Amino acid sequence: MGAQTAVVHEVQDGRTAGERSFVVHVRGNEDGDSLVVHTTRLFIDGPMRRVLELAAAVRDSEGTLPLDAELRRFIRTTHATVATEWVCPIETVTALLDHVAGLCAEGAEAAPQEFHGLLERAGAGTDAAAYLHSLARTIRTLAQNSQDDYDELPLSRWEVEVRFPRLSGFGVNWVYDGEYATLQDSLQAAVDSEHPYCGEFLAPLAAEAQSALVLFPGEQAMEDRLSPVVEWATPQALRHLLQAVDDHMQREHTAPS
Repeated sequence: MGAQTAVVHEVQDGRTAGERSFVVHVRGNEDGDSLVVHTTRLFIDGPMRRVLELAAAVRDSEGTLPLDAELRRFIRTTHATVATEWVCPIETVTALLDHVAGLCAEGAEAAPQEFHGLLERAGAGTDAAAYLHSLARTIRTLAQNSQDDYDELPLSRWEVEVRFPRLSGFGVNWVYDGEYATLQDSLQAAVDSEHPYCGEFLAPLAAEAQSALVLFPGEQAMEDRLSPVVEWATPQALRHLLQAVDDHMQREHTAPS
């Protein structure tokens, strides 16, 4: 296939400038996919996708998962870091749900099929607009009284995967393939391998390990809530990791006195 070039065009269809969309026309695309609407991502990615996928999981659970609980977890995850709230606060999420609901009420013929599939999975029924408005109202209500009580609402599997991505990836990269005889050897090899770019890897990894020790105090709590996702994690293993990182940082990244 020859080289492709992308040219941005403004859609001129009678709408005002503020209402127009932009599309990319891909030259040289012999598969026929020459027109990609940028605003497709509004419907099928980011907060819209996350909220609808949670609603779909609730529907699939046949009553095992309450919708309010999953939406509270969504709110808690959004509040977990300043960076996440800075990029997309809960108020923006609910505004987006209401905005897309308005588009659905107007017809939204341009909405991608994947979006309609998400709505169907979530159980929106025939009135997508009403369903999305309802989700927005529920999230607003829950956010006004948000609680981070992990005993009352334990971290779910998907929350662990989102909150502890480096601990999860550590097992895949350093532990599970059996390259090293002991977990201690794996920890040390990982710590040594990233030098001198330790700040990009070790600091966030150590932060997740410390957070896990706080959220899952004791062997049983960690076995029940973290180990099903991060199989190698135990309080002792995480403390060994923290000690290995600290030793390395003091040895290799401390200014001479």
